[in-house]
Amino acid sequence: MSGQALNFERLKDEELSLLPTEDELDILDLFESVISSSPEPDVEEKSRRFTDGLTGLAPGKSLMDQPLTRSTWSALNRIASRIPRRHYAQDVLVNTVHKLNEVEGWKGLPDIWIEMRGCWNLSPTCDPKSKDEREFTEEEWLNLNSFAARLYNGPGVGSFASFAVYQVSDGLEGDRKDDDLPSPETRLQVACEWVVQSARRLMRESLLNKFADPLEDLESRYSNPYSIGPLFTGSRGFSLERWGFWKRRLIELREEESYGEATYELIDGATEAMAKIEEDIVERLFTE
Repeated sequence: MSGQALNFERLKDEELSLLPTEDELDILDLFESVISSSPEPDVEEKSRRFTDGLTGLAPGKSLMDQPLTRSTWSALNRIASRIPRRHYAQDVLVNTVHKLNEVEGWKGLPDIWIEMRGCWNLSPTCDPKSKDEREFTEEEWLNLNSFAARLYNGPGVGSFASFAVYQVSDGLEGDRKDDDLPSPETRLQVACEWVVQSARRLMRESLLNKFADPLEDLESRYSNPYSIGPLFTGSRGFSLERWGFWKRRLIELREEESYGEATYELIDGATEAMAKIEEDIVERLFTE
């Protein structure tokens, strides 16, 4: 767990206006003050303080009726994008969201899915005509997906299943060119991060065949948001067949010599996470 210094200067750039409202800037200031309050990586204490601060921005009011709703999730998403995926501050953010879900007026986390979905409109793009500086950098995109995957793996958060299956498919089922953006390596890293952070949830969905279509329904296999990539020939959605393909694909990619050390570490982490879930299921079946 990393505790390196965080840099949020890009979020404060007035020209970029990545946090366009005063509420969002206040939330960033609050988060920075909480993280810098002590050198200790105390996730529980810092998430409690951050939660108290957020609820204090609209005391006694239902979040359902406040513009603060969208500003909160928008700010948290942008903050997460600037936090390295192995930094303890990622856990502070995730723990804060879970705590908010227990607070009157915040229960159900209104609009959290909508704001996260909006981030996909600002993902790194391969469109050479795009000049939108609000787009996430590839590093920011990986960090944001780590945050989303952690939320998906936990209880009580709106369905992020479409984000999960789309990103894993994008990294493991696609046949990309080297000049694509995000690069094939970044896409692979993002896919691995989803598996590392949410393997248990992915396996649960696979066992239940969530959002899977009958094999004869060929047209729907290529329809969003649970569509398949060109390298996978099964049905869309979740299934054990697709889980097995992802695992085999990771093993194949591990043998290639075109990636950096960090990517190989992520591949190893993803395959280990998948194997651990499989072992846990077998162990439970034969001990109960």
